[in-house]
Amino acid sequence: MHKQPKPKLFRDPVHDIIAIDQATWIGRALMDLIGTREFQRLRRIRQLGLANLVYPGAEHSRFSHSLGVLHIAGRMLEQIGRNLPISEDDRFRTLAAALLHDIGHGPFSHAIEKTTEVKHEAITIGLLLDPDSEVHRVLAGIDGTLPGEVARLVDVHQPRSCLSDIVSSQLDADRLDYILRDGHMTGVKIGVYDLERILSMLEADDDYLIVNGRAKEAVEGYLLARFHMFKQVYLHKSARAAEAMLEAALGRAAELVQAGKAVEMPAGPLRRLLSGEQLSAVAFAELDDMDIWVALKAWCQAADPTLAELADGLLHRRIYKTIDLSPTPEGIEEAVARATEAVVGLGLTASYHVRVAHAGDTPYRPYDPGASARQRPIMINVDGTLRRIEEISDLAHLLGRDRYTSVRLCFPARARDAVMRALGR
Repeated sequence: MHKQPKPKLFRDPVHDIIAIDQATWIGRALMDLIGTREFQRLRRIRQLGLANLVYPGAEHSRFSHSLGVLHIAGRMLEQIGRNLPISEDDRFRTLAAALLHDIGHGPFSHAIEKTTEVKHEAITIGLLLDPDSEVHRVLAGIDGTLPGEVARLVDVHQPRSCLSDIVSSQLDADRLDYILRDGHMTGVKIGVYDLERILSMLEADDDYLIVNGRAKEAVEGYLLARFHMFKQVYLHKSARAAEAMLEAALGRAAELVQAGKAVEMPAGPLRRLLSGEQLSAVAFAELDDMDIWVALKAWCQAADPTLAELADGLLHRRIYKTIDLSPTPEGIEEAVARATEAVVGLGLTASYHVRVAHAGDTPYRPYDPGASARQRPIMINVDGTLRRIEEISDLAHLLGRDRYTSVRLCFPARARDAVMRALGR
């Protein structure tokens, strides 16, 4: 007798058990995607980058997060499928897009994006469409149109639907997972919200993912959790300062490499990237956090003192100090000029020892017809009438008007007294 394959079970700290039914073609195809090089690479990329320098438990990877997104997307599809017919093909496209949404992230995503000006969304779409990637071959092996269809679900600039809202929106499976996961792993309890209530109250039409009005308070709790997570974790001053140091280290290494100076690091995509070469999506996806850490360890012994100091600081948690600045351009410009004069007076390098870290977020973006498609409103069903949440929730309306912004000056600890004097503090 032929035995049905057992479900593949992943033990997860947030969702307990994530099960993939390998008795179905969808489950088998998802397992094939999980087994690709591009997806397995996510095990070697931390979800929160350098936040573990502040929150020691923040060691989780984009791999575990992406499995969580797949799990939530599956539950969302199951719920809305009770009222809206969803074909098996559409179900698989949505699950594949949810699973693969992060495959384009580079190591320490935001720092390397600022250094290279390569956006992870473009790499994700590139990997889906590149015949040389394993994810493309898995998808094309099922149907030659699948790589393009999954890429369209990931691409926020494509026409939107309730299915694309599951993948990328202001109430998508990505955000629903990372807020809970990041809160759990950092130990920040403010990141908790009522996921079960939201999932149980989901509805949909062809155009929008919709939440029943009875879950309005649960959605408000989710928006508040996201707001507090940004303030306490994602925009934490020390994590942002460490990211500014990494940007400076990568920028200094790139400057030296492009000037023909000897900079020790393994041959491969990182050296090619820092030399200014534009990498293909497949070549870029060879990079992970390990490449950066190996390079930083080597750069601790670099002949260039600036590069050596930055690398040593990151490796041994000697993080730049920070000062909050007025967010006005004039205030920033004047503060940078004064701080630069102070650090140059100490024999330091202005462009690498004085950094400005800009950060900001709005917990909810109200409807704006000219805004990004990712910022489509959260739609609430109020007694059979669709309303944008900001129309019926005072809290959502207020959060939509509140942009949390921080501008911080970052500099070495040994320059603190000089910088403080220069700024009159």
